[in-house]
Amino acid sequence: MKKIVSFLALFFGISFAQANNNAVGFFLHDGGNNWGVDFKHLDNYKNAWNIYLNDLRFGNTNAVGLSFGYYFLYNVIKADASAGRFPIYWGPNIGFGYWSGGDKPSRYSGLDVGINLTGGVSWFLPTSFRMDLSFELLSPNLGHWHQRNEQPDSGNWKTTSDPAFGLKGSLGFRILFHAYLF
Repeated sequence: MKKIVSFLALFFGISFAQANNNAVGFFLHDGGNNWGVDFKHLDNYKNAWNIYLNDLRFGNTNAVGLSFGYYFLYNVIKADASAGRFPIYWGPNIGFGYWSGGDKPSRYSGLDVGINLTGGVSWFLPTSFRMDLSFELLSPNLGHWHQRNEQPDSGNWKTTSDPAFGLKGSLGFRILFHAYLF
């Protein structure tokens, strides 16, 4: 009987000690609607991916932004274990944005698609509950597609598209906080 109880305690102790690799968090960034929520998954200690949801506005003006990033992690910053871990990372990020608004007879809507590079550093806090704080730099868009639909007072819709490759926009900055819950 002691062996069975010991086995069960060991089995459940190991399952509870496994690290959670999925986190939910929030972030603040420069430009636009300056906050958002995200989901982060650590594939292992070398790769991670994030799904960001931001620019949420509802009412006379509606907007939503969604982006996806895949990152390569490098543990090059050596620090005492009591200070936590500090991996640096970089990778591609693709984002989509939609907005609409205005009142009749003058209405508008649009769609943005952008591709950029993201790089940053995370601080995995040395706590029993796994958390991290990250600082990211986002490059100007390397590729960008912008479409705007307008219905001016005349009542006819006018659509303009602007596909572009090359650097467009400016350098961005984002601060993120994650709690690894599951």
